[in-house]
Amino acid sequence: MNALKNLLSPLSANTSPIHDTLKLVVIGGTVETARRASVSAWNGFVDSFFLTAHFSQEDYPYDWLMHWLSKQPAWGRSREFDITTRTVSRHGMTQKTSGDLEDDEEEEIALGNRKQRKVAIIPSVDTTHTIYYRGHWLRITRTKRFQDYGSCGEIKISVVARNNDILKKLVLEAKRDYEKDAVHRVHIFMADTAYCCWRWNGARQKRPMSSIVLEPGVKDMILADCKDFLESEDWYAERGIPFRRGYLLHGVPGSGKTSLIHSLAGELGLDIYVVSLSSKGMSDDTLSKLMGNVPSRCILLLEDLDAAFTRGVSRDESSTGAPTKSTAANAKEKEETKDDSASTLSLSGLLNSLDGVAAAEGRLLFATTNHIERLDPALSRPGRMDVWINFKNATKWQAEGIFQCFFPAKKAATAPSESDTSKEATGTIASQSNLAAPKRKKGSQILHSLSEDEITVLAKRFADAIPNDEFSVASLQGYLLKNKTRPRECVEEAPAWVIQERETRAKLKKEKEEREAKEKKEREEKAKAEREEEAAKKKEEKVAAETSEAAEARSKATDATQPASTGTTSESGAASDNLSSSTADAESVTDDSSSKSNAAEVAQTGGDEKWVAVESTATDATPSL
Repeated sequence: MNALKNLLSPLSANTSPIHDTLKLVVIGGTVETARRASVSAWNGFVDSFFLTAHFSQEDYPYDWLMHWLSKQPAWGRSREFDITTRTVSRHGMTQKTSGDLEDDEEEEIALGNRKQRKVAIIPSVDTTHTIYYRGHWLRITRTKRFQDYGSCGEIKISVVARNNDILKKLVLEAKRDYEKDAVHRVHIFMADTAYCCWRWNGARQKRPMSSIVLEPGVKDMILADCKDFLESEDWYAERGIPFRRGYLLHGVPGSGKTSLIHSLAGELGLDIYVVSLSSKGMSDDTLSKLMGNVPSRCILLLEDLDAAFTRGVSRDESSTGAPTKSTAANAKEKEETKDDSASTLSLSGLLNSLDGVAAAEGRLLFATTNHIERLDPALSRPGRMDVWINFKNATKWQAEGIFQCFFPAKKAATAPSESDTSKEATGTIASQSNLAAPKRKKGSQILHSLSEDEITVLAKRFADAIPNDEFSVASLQGYLLKNKTRPRECVEEAPAWVIQERETRAKLKKEKEEREAKEKKEREEKAKAEREEEAAKKKEEKVAAETSEAAEARSKATDATQPASTGTTSESGAASDNLSSSTADAESVTDDSSSKSNAAEVAQTGGDEKWVAVESTATDATPSL
């Protein structure tokens, strides 16, 4: 106490104002230093226990957490929330929380074929929510930041823990839960040329491989080759081969090329990344950046490769890269009328993006084309397109398989009704294994009472009625879709449908030929008119040239005769000036006539008199000059 009194005694003593000011400065500095030290110590203490994780909407963990949070009861009991009917996440899965508004009389409301809208509760942005998870309190904040191309969501999770094991467990659990519910969907991404990035375009229901009917062995070969490639990364690395695989699907339109890719993506559990080479803003640099950002395990799809590149951008037969004359003319014409937003992609840029140094590895490249003959050999060579698959029109074997796919046997169709009956009798709960599958209302499945043997016979008859390699798979599916509830009538009416299709094709072919003939005639008439116009123009130019030449000749002749006339007049004037200056005009006319007569006399007499007369005239004319 004595020491404290001794320390404070100078402060209480009567001192000057300067001393008081110094005392206040010392006290204030000491207090501020203590405050800062305590705040720093407290922040260090808190940071040693608090863990914070950030998740951006541009990456997959954000979707995992949003899907996981939508199932938490505390998420639906938020004190600040938005009510919305847009309950579908950006990956196509419905996010349903415990706070959603349910209508008990929803099934009794008849709205025709219009789908009922679900009303959901979603916690608001920029609010903090607390969730209890595995003995820890999680503080979750959902924010949104704005970028050049739009808004981007973010999630921040803070928890009091000594290490980050709790956050690791949370992310892994959310990932497993998300993948379990997303197993029935295929995600599709489209290339955004404006910002050189990939945009999610939607999630499609997986298509079973059994719905794809190809020639025997083709489907199994492609699936086995894809699986073998995805499992051979070490094998490629040991041999120094780029870990890439390319498939070229070519053939007639409507033969199932895109459907096969969709089914393979669902079977292999891969996402599809689609690139449109003819889109606006596509350039060599843009494509190179897009290819570099492709994930390692995905399907990269280049649709209608022949439509993106023509002979104008393909290399010539010697593969020197030099354009032909017509190519150069077309390129010049396109350059004059080029739009800044048009595609400027070149063939060399595409080749470098597919297997260049910066090209992505681990992806399955699928390219589709209807005209393989239009592709440059450098684009379709092995190493870029390793496997070629030719898709033709439907054969009888395919027609039979498609019919059996559309009309399954009785045991496959009646199985759901038997299971529903058993569930109603026992009161059991539905299996959890198919929760992610789309729910179907009663009556949405088409049931028929045909046995397996009868379906087989009808499929055989249908295949016999369909000509081999004449109709595409898409046309057969269209006919079966119109008769999806009439299997027997579908078979009976198949011959008439074939005749009708042939007549329609003949009619369309005739109309096409007439249209092409008309267009050809118009082109010929236009060319003829242009030739006539050009000939008339040349004729006019020739006449104008001849007229100008004649006028020039006349002007030259006039210029040649004008000096002689002038010289004669001058001589006469000189002579008249010597005679009399007062009557110059009259004498000039007289001398002109006399000079003409003298010239005639000189011409009759001979050369000597001629030279004498000229010399005399020149002498007389000299003084006048």
